[in-house]
Amino acid sequence: MKFLLISVLSLILFSETFASPIPILYGSEDFFKKEDTSFLKEEKKTKKDKIPIIWGGSSLTQEERIVNGFPMKVFILGGGAYIMHKSIKLSAREIEIIGEEALLGNLKGQVIVEDFQNGVTLTATKGIYDKIAGTVSLENHPILTQKKEGKTVRIKCQSIVRNLEEAKTTLAGRVVVTSEEFQVFGEDAVFTEKEDRIDLKGEPFLFSENRFLIGQTLSYFVKEGSIQLDGEATIYQVSYENKKDKEKDTVTKERVLTLFSGKTLTHLNKGKETVTSMNGDAFMYRKNSEFKADLLESRKSNKEIKATGNVSYLDKENGYRMEGGLLFYDKERGYSYFTENPKIVFLNKKDLMERGQLTSVFIERFDERNETVARGDVQVETQSAKATGEFATYYEKKDELVLEGNPTLERNTTKVSAGKIILYPKSDKALLTDGLKVIPNGEKK
Repeated sequence: MKFLLISVLSLILFSETFASPIPILYGSEDFFKKEDTSFLKEEKKTKKDKIPIIWGGSSLTQEERIVNGFPMKVFILGGGAYIMHKSIKLSAREIEIIGEEALLGNLKGQVIVEDFQNGVTLTATKGIYDKIAGTVSLENHPILTQKKEGKTVRIKCQSIVRNLEEAKTTLAGRVVVTSEEFQVFGEDAVFTEKEDRIDLKGEPFLFSENRFLIGQTLSYFVKEGSIQLDGEATIYQVSYENKKDKEKDTVTKERVLTLFSGKTLTHLNKGKETVTSMNGDAFMYRKNSEFKADLLESRKSNKEIKATGNVSYLDKENGYRMEGGLLFYDKERGYSYFTENPKIVFLNKKDLMERGQLTSVFIERFDERNETVARGDVQVETQSAKATGEFATYYEKKDELVLEGNPTLERNTTKVSAGKIILYPKSDKALLTDGLKVIPNGEKK
């Protein structure tokens, strides 16, 4: 018995002499303890797996405190203090660990949260770690930076709450999202890395090169660089376009402001190509023209436009309006076409009042020549006459409409046919050539 007592005392003295100055700290589980598998399966059905926590630092102070009315052990870590939440590292100049299972952690000074799996780093001067909720809350002008697949996104705000399990971040107060392409400003935002998506509310607005966007809510898809703007979405865009002076044979750069609005705006990046579409009461305004449609799509910085559903294109400079179900416009080629019950409405250039209209199966327009060609069952109405034909060419500068293909003209109950009929819709004049023939009443032709 004496020998046994001496052995125990020797073991205690040996342990105290060679003990580490920083004790070994365990999280909520002992990995070396074997569990009884008979009840483990039942426990997994009712409880989530516990999260093992590893924490440490170059210095440690332990004390007892009353936290929420309960006595708790508090460990104060300093000098490279850190907490490991699975693969996510939380570090700070000083960390207070509440409870032996690290239920809470107060992070103070130079706070850094590193989510290596999602390429996200958060920085702040103050933070609170909540193990049970699986969150870290950051204050005092925190910053979130994501570097993923060659793209960098940086978000500033007043406070951040990050769900460590779901890789989801809630940002509040003067949110600023900055990428290589633009900046977004809003009041609140939610960043979901698994969906690669940032949602901003509170009428956010976006700046990019020569472009400004605003709406009620905005969603930004980081990887694609795509944007969806909902609720009275509006784009203001400035471009510099070539303007030709035929008389002086010169080309100058003209500053052009484009206003683009509607219910929902979507900006998609497809490789080098970008597509901007406005859905629902789409409207595009420029100084000399206006577009309206149910859906308006723009490519190549408004150089290609496709409009569908209740389409209307107003050309103020040349005094006409084109309407129909489908419009395609190629600015580089200076070519556009209208289908699905297309119509041309001739307007007075000064007051844009209607002076006549034309309908056909298909309508084309050529910018360079200021000419419009209508094909198939052409019908024209002016202030005092009606005319029909198979195809027609409208010369905008001269306000001259040449109707061909068995054309007819009816005015004051008199109906005539000719090889060619020339109409001047805005001045309500007509010229008939090549085999003029009067068609008796009741006779089709």
